[in-house]
Amino acid sequence: MEVIEDGNIMDRIPILLQRDLEYYQKNQTVLSETVCPGVVGGRLDFPRNASFAAVKIVLWLEEEFSIAFQHGSGMFVMTEDDDNRDSGVAKTSDPDKFVQLAIKSSNLLLEHLHMLVQEALDHADLPVLTATLGAAALLKNSLFCYVQHAEDMGSPERVSSLQACYKRYVTMSEAVAERVLDLHNRVLSLYILQDSGGRPIDGNTRTVHQAGTPSVQGWWLYMNGSRKDLWDTVPPRMAQRIFAGMLNETLTILTVRYCQTNTTESTTPLLLNDILNILLCVAQLLPSICTNGSDLAGLEVKQQTRDVRDVHAKCNELFKCLVYRGAELHFIHQVFKDQEVTESTKNSPYPWFIFVSPNLFANNLDDVRLTTQELPDKTGIGLELLVLLAQPQPSWPLVVKALMMRQCHLSRMLLIHAVRHSSIDNSRWPANGLWYSVDGKQRKCDGFLCTADGFCKFKQDNNAGEEYARAAGALTYILASIGSKSELKSTLCYALEISGRDWSACLDKRQVWCDRRPPWLAGILSLVGSVLQFLPRILVNAIQSGASMYQTMSLCLTCISRSLDCIPRTFVNVCSMLEKSLPSHINPVGGSVLLQMLITVTYEEMQNWAKVEGMKEKVATSAVNGQPHTMSAGSNKPKKHVRIVSLANTTTSSSISFDATHSTPSSIALAVAEALCSIDEDDKHTQEIEQLVAQSKKTFTISSQFGLEDFPEFAELFQEGDVPGANAERSSDAAALTSQILMTSPGRDSLRVIYNHLQLHSERIYKELGIQDASDSEVPMSKAPLLYIMFHIGRRPFDQFLRGEWPMPWSKLVAVAKSWSGIEGARVHINRRTDIRNVKSHGKSNKQLIELYGLFKSPVKGVL
Repeated sequence: MEVIEDGNIMDRIPILLQRDLEYYQKNQTVLSETVCPGVVGGRLDFPRNASFAAVKIVLWLEEEFSIAFQHGSGMFVMTEDDDNRDSGVAKTSDPDKFVQLAIKSSNLLLEHLHMLVQEALDHADLPVLTATLGAAALLKNSLFCYVQHAEDMGSPERVSSLQACYKRYVTMSEAVAERVLDLHNRVLSLYILQDSGGRPIDGNTRTVHQAGTPSVQGWWLYMNGSRKDLWDTVPPRMAQRIFAGMLNETLTILTVRYCQTNTTESTTPLLLNDILNILLCVAQLLPSICTNGSDLAGLEVKQQTRDVRDVHAKCNELFKCLVYRGAELHFIHQVFKDQEVTESTKNSPYPWFIFVSPNLFANNLDDVRLTTQELPDKTGIGLELLVLLAQPQPSWPLVVKALMMRQCHLSRMLLIHAVRHSSIDNSRWPANGLWYSVDGKQRKCDGFLCTADGFCKFKQDNNAGEEYARAAGALTYILASIGSKSELKSTLCYALEISGRDWSACLDKRQVWCDRRPPWLAGILSLVGSVLQFLPRILVNAIQSGASMYQTMSLCLTCISRSLDCIPRTFVNVCSMLEKSLPSHINPVGGSVLLQMLITVTYEEMQNWAKVEGMKEKVATSAVNGQPHTMSAGSNKPKKHVRIVSLANTTTSSSISFDATHSTPSSIALAVAEALCSIDEDDKHTQEIEQLVAQSKKTFTISSQFGLEDFPEFAELFQEGDVPGANAERSSDAAALTSQILMTSPGRDSLRVIYNHLQLHSERIYKELGIQDASDSEVPMSKAPLLYIMFHIGRRPFDQFLRGEWPMPWSKLVAVAKSWSGIEGARVHINRRTDIRNVKSHGKSNKQLIELYGLFKSPVKGVL
């Protein structure tokens, strides 16, 4: 669609909206733009797609914002290519004019969206509804950013005006989401759950049924398809709320239907089979609307959302119906013959979920657990993983929680497997920990609002070894960032020791130069961050000022020693643990792994600085007289004047081997980097290195100031690194540790790598944890064909009860059901049993039946 880019924005917007409406009337669809995958979701719940008109308006408003406030709003990431573009015609504006402009343009788009929504509702057009939902979400987030800037400037009038406009878009988004939910519920209730042409459960037929009711399979298939569609088209959090409403509403219909049905002896097995199918289906769908493992198990009810709480209550009612209608009479009589009131164990996981998840709970129906922290390791970790991988967007605190809980059980398992299966030929893993970077440059994808961090342009690894290697590096970074020394020893050090590879060779002092380092080493090196980025300029200036290479190396060690206090403590801790695990034949620089890694980081910084300077020098030489090369042929080649020969012939007079008079800064930097490789040879800087090592191992004492002597545990924690990441099982600790990781670019990349790794290998992880049985099908569930999904619930085929493949320990089930329902809760279901309803004609000779009839004969007032 062609639009006018010049002129006043208030003249352009009506034309844009008119053309957008003409496009809809002609094609019966909304022209949409894709939002960058790295931006989708998040705190503001960005959409996956937005209409072309909304994208254009946001772009134009951002341009006006930059003119009015002299800086960006924060929604866009600027790269060098963006900065070099011509800004066009100069414009003038001010904050007050921008606020008026933003409100007027937003109101125009709001009217346009209302018109599209009305058209979509008239035709029940779901794609158009989701497109308008994305447009409203995008403008809502833009207005949120403008409100934040207005609040920072302290202008109440601007804030109130923008907030009123923002609230209108919030209301619009919620209203459209309600309409989307209503459309889905209508389809489910009117067309899928009607049982037309199916097998009526309350019929009088004597036919023995071999399969369950088709409507349950239709409901299961529609819920799976709509979940995928919502995940792909609607903002993630809103998609989750819509899906939760769908599951809750349809479960209401199913619960009332099956709990109020009067069956015969021939249709009772069909009832039981259908209820078991429904419970198994809900167990697969429920993780998608939960926030953590506690929600999934039904623990900590006060923290659950309304939809999750209602789904658990309805499934529990179906479970009681299954038990009381299906158990043989003597099991019920045995449990209810003593009328002692048993306390309901409402603080334990819901029995229906334990019943349909035997691999998670091992059928411990009567095991009372108050929190997920009291559950076994495989159960606690499995619950968190099921919820994490079912979400429409990654939950970073949940990733950290799953990795660090239970003494880093999952992290240890993943790291051992990743190190063993990573590629033998190490790639050029960057020491900055940016696993998705493209040649170290910021490059944007075609998506709107791209952050240019490389994640959106990254293509999946064709080589499995590369994928495992990247996961090992990312996991090492996370463990080193938030793990204690004991956790590092039980995870990283243990995984390296049993890997069966020569892992320690990269820590020898002769390997400083090697950029084909293993990924776990690259993850550790990235902890240093930008602490040593100042060194290249200082060392090159020293050479240019006449210093010898020997003096420059001494200056380098001095700068590192003065920067030790800036080195993250987590980096020092992981180096000390690796040093304790180092084989005797490996000799790092100065005998210290910490110094070895700091020299390696300095070498990497010199190389990167030389590359940047080299590009500047090429641009400068090509600009002289318009010729691409004006310097001599010898000066165009990178000069490495320091010659590192055999170790026996290396001399201490490195200053005589280098002449910086006619060398470019990039050549000098490369020469300094090469000299760093022999900094610990032939006792050239032995005394300085020993002092630096001693300084790095210096212990910390409590200061007498500020009352810190009253809290000696602070110094102990700082020195020993004994703050365990296992506390991440508490939600507050997981959030704090996640914030610490997300504050750095390597941390953000590492979490993304781990999340993708968990998704890719989820079934193998489930099997290793023991929460999933082996299956004949090798197709992963994420790629399962439609026919497989239709006739299977997860890996299990439908109709487990009729097949006789699901164990039914009736005595235990009745006891558990009674503890949750009591006599009053059981009455509504037992009175609908065939034998109880026909007691007057067929049960005169059955003493147990007469006693149960007398116990439950009071009239029923309600079902639920």
